[in-house]
Amino acid sequence: MPEHSVSDPKLTAVICFANEGDEVGHTVRGIRETCQEAVDVLLINDASDDGRDYEAVADQYGCRYLENEARIGPAHSRHKGLTWAKTENVIFLDAHMRFYEAGWHDVVNQAIEQDPDALYCTRSKPLKPGGAPSGAPMGMGASIEMEAPKFEDWLKAEWNVRPRGEGATIYVPCVLGGCYAVRRDFMLNYDGYRGLHRYGGEEPLISIKAWLSGGSCQVINDVVIGHIYRGGKPAPWKDTIRYFHFNKLATARIVMEDAGFQHAGDMLAAVPNAQLVRDVYKSRQTFVDTARKGFLRVQQRPLEYFLRLNAAFRRGELITP
Repeated sequence: MPEHSVSDPKLTAVICFANEGDEVGHTVRGIRETCQEAVDVLLINDASDDGRDYEAVADQYGCRYLENEARIGPAHSRHKGLTWAKTENVIFLDAHMRFYEAGWHDVVNQAIEQDPDALYCTRSKPLKPGGAPSGAPMGMGASIEMEAPKFEDWLKAEWNVRPRGEGATIYVPCVLGGCYAVRRDFMLNYDGYRGLHRYGGEEPLISIKAWLSGGSCQVINDVVIGHIYRGGKPAPWKDTIRYFHFNKLATARIVMEDAGFQHAGDMLAAVPNAQLVRDVYKSRQTFVDTARKGFLRVQQRPLEYFLRLNAAFRRGELITP
């Protein structure tokens, strides 16, 4: 790891959460122990109702703090964090992470400096509740299931657990792992999480948009961050299936032409809660259409480009822009 500095942070850690309890403090303490004050931390409390004093945690560790009046989900919260960040680089973190080496933020900043038009994730070490290793394979980015006949399986991010080269970074179709780093201006240019609602499906949208707007997705090989995965425990956002399905439909509309969007709608028809999903889509169609228009203004590559790249990666091939 390179020597790190505590002056003039270049990286903001945006951590949005709801009802995470002690894990918020554990996560922020880990950042401070490994990076000191060289990372600006922005905590976004998504209307937690567990009675915990999260603002006191922010004060204890020198974090900026924002509390949503009503729960809006991680996509909206992260987009808020993107706009509120004061540094040139941003890393979106879940609130149940562990950090192992001092100066990891410098490696992240250096990767972004080498290629600023990219969306990055780190290697992801799966952890059990409490922080012990789960024994599951290390995650190194992901691909996206684009050929599944069932809507429930379609557009899923699927872990890559095989090393794909020995460089400082490797190209992957999709980021995954709860820690996504990016040059702020690059993500703002392609409108980040715009169009999603509540919870679910964030990674496929931001990854496809990164590739199609002329950039890429990459794994930073030299940084490992631990992530306590929920397993069977539900996420702290209600009606997650309805909104997860809506986010797939919104993703199809934002990055696909009419035929692709129609195909998504046809698959949705077989889902038990299809009408609820359509009701959500109808209520938010203006927001989705606005997100599509914004993306079309910056799109440089056709969707077929991503589909070929994603398919090649799933066959085990190395990919490059």
